[in-house]
Amino acid sequence: MIPIVHPRHASCVDPTGSIDDRPPPHMSADASDHPIAEAPPSPWRPAALLTIALTIAATFAGWSLFSREIAPPPIDGMLHGVTYAPYGKDQDAMALGLAKERLALTGGRAEARPPLLEEVTGELRALFGGKVDRTGRDRESYERNKPRAEQIERDMRALAGRVRTVRTYSSLDGVEDVAKIADQYGLRVVAGAWIYDHVGATPDHREKLAYFKTETDREIAALIRLANSNPNIERVIIGNETILRGEISPARLIEYIRHVKKNVKVPVSTAEPWHLWLKHPELVKEVDFIAVHILPYWDKDAGVDGIAYLGRRIADLRAQNSTKNIVVTEVGWPSNGAARIGGTGDTPRGTKDASPALQARYIREAVELLRREKIDHFVIEAFDQPWKSRDLEGLAGGYWGLFDADRQQKFPWTRPVTVFAEWPALAAWTLALALPLVALFLWRWRGLRPAGELVFAGIAAASCAGIVYAVHVAAGTYMVWYQMVGWALLGAFLVLSLGMVLFQALELSETIFTRRWRREITPAMARAAGAVDRHWPKVSLHLAICNEPPAMVQETLDSLAALDYPNLEVIVVDNNTRDPAVWRPVEEHCKQLGERFRFFHFDVMKGFKAGALNHVLKVTAPDAEVIAVIDSDYVVRKDWLRSLVPQFVDPKIGYVQAPQDHRDWKDDRFKEMLQWEYAGFFDIGMCLRNEYDAIIQHGTMTLIRRKLMDDLGGWAMWCICEDSELGLRMMEKGYGAAYSRERFGQGLTPDNFSGYKKQRFRWAYGAMQILKGHWREILSNRTRLTFWQKYHFVTGWLPWFADALNVAFTVTGIAWALGFLFVPHLVPLPPAVFLVPTLALFGYKLAHSFALYAARVDCTFRQSVGASLAGLSLTYTVGKAVIYGLLTSKLPFIRTPKMDSRATIGMALAMARDEAVLTVALWAMALAVPLSKVGSVDPTARLWSALLVVQSLPYAAAVYVSLVNAMEQIRQSRALVEAPPPASASPTGAMAQAGG
Repeated sequence: MIPIVHPRHASCVDPTGSIDDRPPPHMSADASDHPIAEAPPSPWRPAALLTIALTIAATFAGWSLFSREIAPPPIDGMLHGVTYAPYGKDQDAMALGLAKERLALTGGRAEARPPLLEEVTGELRALFGGKVDRTGRDRESYERNKPRAEQIERDMRALAGRVRTVRTYSSLDGVEDVAKIADQYGLRVVAGAWIYDHVGATPDHREKLAYFKTETDREIAALIRLANSNPNIERVIIGNETILRGEISPARLIEYIRHVKKNVKVPVSTAEPWHLWLKHPELVKEVDFIAVHILPYWDKDAGVDGIAYLGRRIADLRAQNSTKNIVVTEVGWPSNGAARIGGTGDTPRGTKDASPALQARYIREAVELLRREKIDHFVIEAFDQPWKSRDLEGLAGGYWGLFDADRQQKFPWTRPVTVFAEWPALAAWTLALALPLVALFLWRWRGLRPAGELVFAGIAAASCAGIVYAVHVAAGTYMVWYQMVGWALLGAFLVLSLGMVLFQALELSETIFTRRWRREITPAMARAAGAVDRHWPKVSLHLAICNEPPAMVQETLDSLAALDYPNLEVIVVDNNTRDPAVWRPVEEHCKQLGERFRFFHFDVMKGFKAGALNHVLKVTAPDAEVIAVIDSDYVVRKDWLRSLVPQFVDPKIGYVQAPQDHRDWKDDRFKEMLQWEYAGFFDIGMCLRNEYDAIIQHGTMTLIRRKLMDDLGGWAMWCICEDSELGLRMMEKGYGAAYSRERFGQGLTPDNFSGYKKQRFRWAYGAMQILKGHWREILSNRTRLTFWQKYHFVTGWLPWFADALNVAFTVTGIAWALGFLFVPHLVPLPPAVFLVPTLALFGYKLAHSFALYAARVDCTFRQSVGASLAGLSLTYTVGKAVIYGLLTSKLPFIRTPKMDSRATIGMALAMARDEAVLTVALWAMALAVPLSKVGSVDPTARLWSALLVVQSLPYAAAVYVSLVNAMEQIRQSRALVEAPPPASASPTGAMAQAGG
C-alpha cells in the first residue's frame, strides 16, 4: 500500500488502510504553516541579497532617467518687471470680488450667522448655484481675502534687488497700497485699473451692469489719484483683456483711455493679447504704448517652440505699428498644469508641458530675447496665485509665479537648471516603501527561483513608485477641501489597484517560479494509490437533478456504472421537476443499472440542490464513509474513485477535489473559450491554493468525509454556493483538503452566453453570502483557519470586488466625461498621474494573465486569448452579483441550463444588452472628450479617451462572446439540417451536437 498524504501528517495514517476518523491535529495559524517554507534556505542567501541590491540600483537608475540638466541663458542683474497680485496662499481674489459685489447689491445689511447645519447647507447650495442670503459671511469673506499692508510689504521686500518694476491690475480693495510700499523698497510700479463688464457678456452679468459701471468708475478715479500721488508709478494700464473677454467695446474703452490721459502725466494704455492689437488699429492710435500679452502656453496656434512664437508675434506688431513703443506686459510659462496641444500652419504641432524646468527655460530664454530686442517686459507673475486654479484658468492658472505661494523661489536665475530635481528624494521614498515588502517576500518565500524573486521585487518597486509619484504631485498641488476629497478618492483607488498588483505579483512569482509543488497529487501518485490491493471504504455517490435532459443524465449514470470502485452506491434525487416525461426515464434507467442505484423524486423540494442533497444524506447507507458528488452532465473516468479515495487515510483531509472539465468544446469557438477560461482557475489558482491547503470546494468531482459532513449538519440551504460554504466550514474545524489537477470527469459547458452569465452570477453572489456569513470567523482566531487559508479566501474574492469597482468606475467615468463636456470649468479631467497608472495596470493584467496561461495551462496562445475574452465578458455580471450580494440577503437559486441550442443574433445582443449599452456609451464619450473645445487642446483628454476605451473592453468582450455563441449555434444548426446525423448515432450524442 502506498498512502498519499501530506508529509506533515504521515504519522496519523492507519496502517490497515482504513479511514481514520480521529479529529485532526490543530492547524496552527503561524507563518510556519506555509508549505513552501519547510526547511527553507537561509534568508541571507546570495540570490536574495542580489535581488535587494538590484532593486536599490534599479530604483535609483529608473528615477534618474527622468532627470537631466539644462542651461538656459542666465538672467543677469535685475529683471525688468513682474506682474503682481497681492494675494496670499489662502486668499482668493474671485471670492473677494463676489463678496464685495453681494455686499454692494444688498446694501451691506448685517445678518446673524446661521447655525452650522444651515451654514453647510448654504455652502452646498451656493456651490451648485443656489441663492443664499449670506451677508454676514460676505463681509467676513471680503475682509479675509482683502490684501493687508503687511503681506504686501513682505512681498516687496522679497522682490527688492531682484526686480525693477511691478505691474498691478487694480487700484482698489487693498491693492492701492502697493505703490506706496513698493517705493519704500525702491521698486517702480505700472498701475492698473480693473474694467468690469459693460455689455453683459453673460446672462448673470446683465443684471449687474449698473454695479459694474459704478465699480469701473471707482477704479478709474482711484488709478488717477494713485498716479498723481505716487512718483514711482511710471505707467498706467486701463483694463486687462477686457476686449478679449467681450466685456467692453473698443469705443467705450477708448473713452476711458482718453479720460485717464487727460488727468495723468504718465503714459497710458490697455493690455490685450497680440492679435487684438493687430485687429484694432483704432485702439493703437489712442494709447501711448502697446501693452501686449504673448503667452504661447495658452495660444492653440503656438507651436512647441515658444521663443520662436514670441519673436514672430513681436515682429508682427512692429510691422504694423512701427511708431508705437511695445511693452510685453505678460510673458511667462506655468510650472504645473495640464499639457496643451498646439501648432498649426507654419508652426510645428506638438505638446506644451508645464513643469518647473520648462518654466525656467522659457522665462530665461524669453528674457534674453526681449532684452536683446530692447523691449520692456513683465514676467507673469511674481508669486503663484492658487485661487486662479479654482476660479479662472484651470490647474495651470495658479502656477505662473517666479516664486511659489509660500514665497520660495522656484528656479535659479543664473545657474544650470536640473529637470526633475526631486528624483533622489522620490527614489528614497520608493525604496522606503518597497524594500520592507521585498525583504518580507524574500524571507517568507524562500522556495522560489531567483527569477521569481526579481519579478516580484521589480513589480513591488514599480507599484511603490507610482504611489510615491502620486503623493508628490498631490503635495505640489494647491487644493481646497473639495479638491482634497477628490484627490483622496482617486488616491485610494490607485492604492487599492496597486495593492491588487502586489497580490497578483505574488501569485505570478509563486505559480511560475516555485521550485517544487509539495502538495500536488500527481497522476502517477493517483494511479499508484488506486492499484493497491487494500480495503476500500464505501462511497455513496449523490447526483441531484432538476429538469435535466434524460439522455444526458443517462449517459452520466452509465459512466458511474462503469466505475471500477468495488464498494459503491449511487443515489439520484430529482427535485422540482413537474413533467414525468423528464424524470421517469431516469428512474427507469436507474432500475436497469441494478441495486447499487437508487432514485428519488420530489415534485417540491425546499432548499433547491442543497435541500435535495441533504435529503439524500438521510437515506445514505450507514456504512458509507465517503460522500461523492457530481453534476448531472458529467461523464467520469472509471478510475476516479480508486485514484482519489486513498487520500482520506490522512485524518486531516476533509474533502478531495478534482477539476471540472468539459467534453463538448472542440468544434465550437464559444465553448472553446469557456473551456479554457475554466481551465485557468483549475490549473493556476487551485494549484497555488492547494500549496496552502486553501482550495475551494466546487460541488462536482468532489469527495467528502462522511462523518465530518454529518457533524457539520450537511449542506447549507441559506447559501446558493453550498459547496464552497461547506468546504470553508470544514477548514474552520481544522480539516484540510487534497487536490488533483488531473481530469477525472468531463461535463458540458453552458450552451449560451446567458447560461454562462447565470452560472458566474450564482458563484459570485454565493461568495458574497459566504463572506457575510463567515466574516467573523475569517477575521478572528476562534476557528482553526490558518493565516494562509484566510489570505487565499480573501484574495480569491478580491478580483470579484475589483469587477464591482469596475462597474462603479464605469458609471462614474461616463458621468465625469459628461460633466467635462458640459461644464469643463467645474469638472476637469482627472490628472494624468492617475490616468497613466490606470492604463498601465490594464497592460500589466494582460501580461500577468498570458504569462500564467503560458506557464500552467496546456492551451495555445489563441486559446488563451479566447479565455481572456471570456473572462473579461463576465466583468459586468460579476460586478453586479457582488453589489447585489452585499446589498441583499437572498436570491433564488439560478440553474445553469445545458443543451439549450436556441440562438439568434437578436438573442445574442439581448443576452449582452446592458454590456452593449455601456460599450456604446463609453465609446461615445471616448470620441466626444478629445473633440470638445477644451479636450482638443488638452493631451490629458486623449489619455482619458484611451482610458474610456480600455474601460469598455470588458463590455465589448461580452457583446463579442455573445455574438460568437450565436454564430456558432446558427452554423451548427445549419450543418445539422444540411447533413443530419446517421441513424446509428446515440440520442445523447445527437442532443449534444444540437446543443453545441
